[in-house]
Amino acid sequence: MSVFRASLSKFKSLKGPTFPEKLKGGRIERWKNYWCGVGIDYREAFREVGGMSKRNPVKTSIYATAAVFWGYCVKTNPTELDYRINFLHNGLDLIQVSDTVRNRGSDNLQNYVSKAFNANLIRRTNFGVCSIMWVDDYAPELGLFAARCEYLKPGWGDLRYRLLDVGFLGRWWISERKMAEFDVNGDEWNTSGTANNPDGQLKQMW
Repeated sequence: MSVFRASLSKFKSLKGPTFPEKLKGGRIERWKNYWCGVGIDYREAFREVGGMSKRNPVKTSIYATAAVFWGYCVKTNPTELDYRINFLHNGLDLIQVSDTVRNRGSDNLQNYVSKAFNANLIRRTNFGVCSIMWVDDYAPELGLFAARCEYLKPGWGDLRYRLLDVGFLGRWWISERKMAEFDVNGDEWNTSGTANNPDGQLKQMW
């Protein structure tokens, strides 16, 4: 037990092994001194953090919660591949619904995104905790002057007119809202709740 305590005290002191006279001042000893200094700095930093946590538990809890939430946002930040997968899933949902009952907003968004994908105009801007998908003017492989000139490229002020979707917490919020009622065609009914085309809409099923 005494040997174990002596070893533990040496570890806490972070002095490291001693070198013979012929190795003192060499590269190995400098390397050892550097890492021992780093260990001492980290030990003191953790000790200060622990003391502050004990003195201000509420503030520490708030900071810890914010740090965990920030890390979760970064972890669940959707990628461009996630947006493509979401686009395919939305398309599968829409093709299972008849044109007469398909939501026009969902259908228009899906068709617009499909054309943008085919023209290679969809771009992703990553903010770390969230991402936005937007539409560019030209494909990156084009050699036109307008496509290559830095001053003619869309700016931050133009993104609100080009915005397709916002990815946050592993979800695409705009397309999710558009697809909430993808099987409800608002053009079938008027404001009073009656059918606009009773003869074509309200048919007997047997």
